[in-house]
Amino acid sequence: MRITQINFKVICFFKPKLLKEFLSSVLGLCIIVFASTMLTECVFAQGQVIKLVPTPHSKVTQFLKENKKQEALVFINEYLGNNPNDPQMLFWKAKLLRESSLAKDQEEGLGIYLSLSENNPELAEPHNNIGVIYAAQGDYLKAIDYFVLALRANPGYAVANENLADVYVQMAVDQYKKAIANNPNNKTAILKIQKISPPISSNSSSPVPH
Repeated sequence: MRITQINFKVICFFKPKLLKEFLSSVLGLCIIVFASTMLTECVFAQGQVIKLVPTPHSKVTQFLKENKKQEALVFINEYLGNNPNDPQMLFWKAKLLRESSLAKDQEEGLGIYLSLSENNPELAEPHNNIGVIYAAQGDYLKAIDYFVLALRANPGYAVANENLADVYVQMAVDQYKKAIANNPNNKTAILKIQKISPPISSNSSSPVPH
């Protein structure tokens, strides 16, 4: 049996015009099929549920959101055992320790903040929180220094702006009180102090940590 080879010349039986129309139709069909396939794949991809793997930072955020502070601190300490220089974890640890009722925890928290401030001067939040601590202790000059550092690191940091202003107001109030003590008839000082509401106290108007 002889096998007849069919070569490309067979399409030449089409007339040129019909051949052009035929090729155009085939090409158009291929484009439609390809586009339909891609669209189906895109729709399928959009319909998939992507499961994100929790990161150590997201786990701590979740603990804090659920007010599980002790669990957060345990997790942070375990993480810092292998990653001792993670600034975000150190910041969270310092914040949690400062919220403790134990004086030694609070001191450790301040120490971590001071270390962060020195080693990561570009981070505004540790500077601000140190300023808050010193302001609460009545050491306004130190507080001012750290609020200024916070604003140097982030000029748009509104919390530090407000805290710095609060400290200046409190210092003004203290001086007005001294003026009145030295001269009880100083009416201008009395009027001025009446216009100022001391922001630094044990209530919610204290400088704001971050």
